Amino acid sequence: MKSKTLFLLAMAMATAAMLSGCQSAAHSRGAYRADMAMGMAGESDMTEVKPDRMLIWKAHIKLDVWNVSNAVAEAVSVVEKSGGYVERKSDGGESSASLTLRIPSKQFKAAVAGLEELGTVTFRNVEGKDVTDEYVDVEARLKNKKVLRDRLQKLLDKAEDVKDVLAIETELNRVQGDIDSMEARIKSIKGSVDYATVDLSLSRKKILGPVGYALKGFFWGLGKLFVIRE
Repeated sequence: MKSKTLFLLAMAMATAAMLSGCQSAAHSRGAYRADMAMGMAGESDMTEVKPDRMLIWKAHIKLDVWNVSNAVAEAVSVVEKSGGYVERKSDGGESSASLTLRIPSKQFKAAVAGLEELGTVTFRNVEGKDVTDEYVDVEARLKNKKVLRDRLQKLLDKAEDVKDVLAIETELNRVQGDIDSMEARIKSIKGSVDYATVDLSLSRKKILGPVGYALKGFFWGLGKLFVIRE
């Protein structure tokens, strides 16, 4: 009975591995076709990306504003109107503030444009990361792990020898741990795809005095002596 149970255990694991290989190959062919389609679409903004691709959008924006407190309140308003929320906020009094904002991906472009209107943009970086292949791969492996878990559970129900029970339970716990990890990763990817992230930094604009303006004009004129236009 012991040898038969162990044999069935090995067969269950081998079958799951074979299924994983088949699905990975199918996934690779599908990913290739999707990548070809995306390449033909060309490199452009997020509105032109194929809708079947899963993209994580992130932006880092730095603004100079006249009043930091007012700018923070206006930024929060822009985000909330778009259906988003403030994930993190820190401030340095009236001189600076930083916010991490989560915005629905469909409203990302419009929200970024609204945030940039709050002051003078000194830095802007927007990027999208394609996680389609990773998501499909994790989803396929999760499916196979669940098949293996069910097979192991059936073997455990039939096992009679104590050593067989312990061996199957050990493998079952390991497989369940993999399943929990994959499910958490899928949830994380979905969350990042559904809600884009914007790191917004606000700094109070400097107000130059008479001497400051004079020096600014002097150095501007001095620079033009060497370079008229770049």
